[in-house]
Amino acid sequence: MQKNLFKDIEIPKEEILHAIDTGIERGEKARHIKKPKGVLKRTSFFTSVAAAMILASGFVFSPVTNVLAQVPILGSIYEKYQMPIGQELASDQLLTEINETVEDQGVSMSITSIFYDGQYVGLTFKANGESLPNSIDGERTPVSGYAYEMFDRTDETTWWGGSIGALTKQDNGYTGAMILENPNSDSVDSLTLPITFTNIAGVQGEWSFNLPVEKLPAKEFNIAQSVSSVNEAYRIHFDKIVVGQTNAILSYGILNTAGVEGEQLELKILDSQGLPVSTNTISDSKVIFEIDHEKTDYVLVEPIYKIGTKEIKLDTLKIDLK
Repeated sequence: MQKNLFKDIEIPKEEILHAIDTGIERGEKARHIKKPKGVLKRTSFFTSVAAAMILASGFVFSPVTNVLAQVPILGSIYEKYQMPIGQELASDQLLTEINETVEDQGVSMSITSIFYDGQYVGLTFKANGESLPNSIDGERTPVSGYAYEMFDRTDETTWWGGSIGALTKQDNGYTGAMILENPNSDSVDSLTLPITFTNIAGVQGEWSFNLPVEKLPAKEFNIAQSVSSVNEAYRIHFDKIVVGQTNAILSYGILNTAGVEGEQLELKILDSQGLPVSTNTISDSKVIFEIDHEKTDYVLVEPIYKIGTKEIKLDTLKIDLK
């Protein structure tokens, strides 16, 4: 039954061969065109050519068609900026698609998607309007192509750092993406993101949003284990770990230190493949690190106290995540 699945399908050989020849011809021409600056543009170009070759052939099996239909278009924005957190959530269909729009100075600014995963909040957005220039070069334009400010409930200016993707020209407007790090040490179940864009492609104005968002599902594991150095001059107690879709927050407390001037704690974390993961200390008792919760069964935590060039290692802690 399985062997005869495609027996009666008429394959358009001429169309396929024509599409392949066309793709090769375009590729040869592209080799003689001056390459655009930046890896992102090159990636986008080759992805477009590959998609064009598939669609031009007119011969796409239905399973492939279904996959293409299920991949969120918004995820391609994160792909352009090489933001793996956004790409992963998009592939798992965990982005919340919205359409919050504010108009000012002849520019319509829209937030198109949002996510909140523990300490990370991601946005994709677009801007359209006749007052927007055809390019974002100019003295009045920020390096990224846009500027924004954050305000908390007391109306005091705050700052959320993170990954900021520069504006990308699209049709008669621009698109962009950002992944911000919540400066608050507590990962609440929901929050309202107050953000005001003050410059879009050189157009100065005020596009203000208050964006409510729920935190993506996360799992909490109690650890309740202590580790120490050989002489027990240094002791750390690990309380719990909260594992989100793309990151984990590890909570700990320092029980003992030698009290030597300049001593500094470093937590080296390895995934279940033995590869180090990127960590970021968000307080003196919490550390956040990126993780693929589906592929990581456990992590190894290696605490090290550094005093100048001297290193004092504590016991390694294994934390199961399944």
